[in-house]
Amino acid sequence: MPTATLDTRADENQWIWESFRYHSRTFSLAARFLPRSVQMPIATLYLFCRRVDSIADQRVLEVGPERALDEVEQVRARLHDTLAGRPPDDVLWRRLGEVHEEYELDPNPLEELIEGAVWDLKDRPIQTPDDLIAYSNLVGGSVGAMMLPFLRENGHEDLERPARDLGIAMQITNILRDVGEDIERLDRVYLPTEWMQAHGVSRKALANGQRPDGHSTLLERTMTLAEERYRQSYEGVAALPFRTRVGIRAAARMYREILNEVRANDYDNLDRRAYVSFTRKLLLVAYDNYDWRKARLRT
Repeated sequence: MPTATLDTRADENQWIWESFRYHSRTFSLAARFLPRSVQMPIATLYLFCRRVDSIADQRVLEVGPERALDEVEQVRARLHDTLAGRPPDDVLWRRLGEVHEEYELDPNPLEELIEGAVWDLKDRPIQTPDDLIAYSNLVGGSVGAMMLPFLRENGHEDLERPARDLGIAMQITNILRDVGEDIERLDRVYLPTEWMQAHGVSRKALANGQRPDGHSTLLERTMTLAEERYRQSYEGVAALPFRTRVGIRAAARMYREILNEVRANDYDNLDRRAYVSFTRKLLLVAYDNYDWRKARLRT
């Protein structure tokens, strides 16, 4: 639905939610388990994230990195205006301004997300596991942090670390799912160069769709990094009120299960895209059998 046709607030709500669902079926499904009062603010903030990400992942292919960097800076300026109470005449910015007015968003994680896009557009390499964590914190941990005002009313400073851990885990999961797509479309590899060399996996092999003998062990090593962050986030999830706990726990389980789907695809993340079926996502809300399935897939 083009934004020019959004005549009513109901139209805007429909556009925001349909865009949210289009860009993230998993997160939008999990958001349905959150209190209704925060669903639209979360969807609005997610679309801000997509606005930033799309410049680094899509727009750059149309206009090149230098022009894309200029557009990222334009987004930064519009964000500053929005948080200062002067949103541009655009549905997303106006609605983001309303969310900020109600929830007093912390600008720091929103700025971090923009810095993650700058990292991509300047083609900074991921050489070490620490680089992978740093990048994932900018583009994923920041999202976890910016969602905190919607999850608990009476203070959430104690939740920032586990929220970032969960966002980092989800971003590493995305990276593991999208290795083939990232190198084919964007000529990017987010797996640490140190680990690739240690496991005998070259950038050239990945670009050619080849999976050397060390490919699966490289992925398992990276999966372990994600799994550690998922585990570290659980204490924070447990501290949430029941309604928000259910939704965030659902999102964590659904995302983490992508790792098992990569295993189920025989670690082929170059030609096959791992996805979790709708039925399995719903089952995970009620029952977490990740470790049992992981053990079966690895035998």
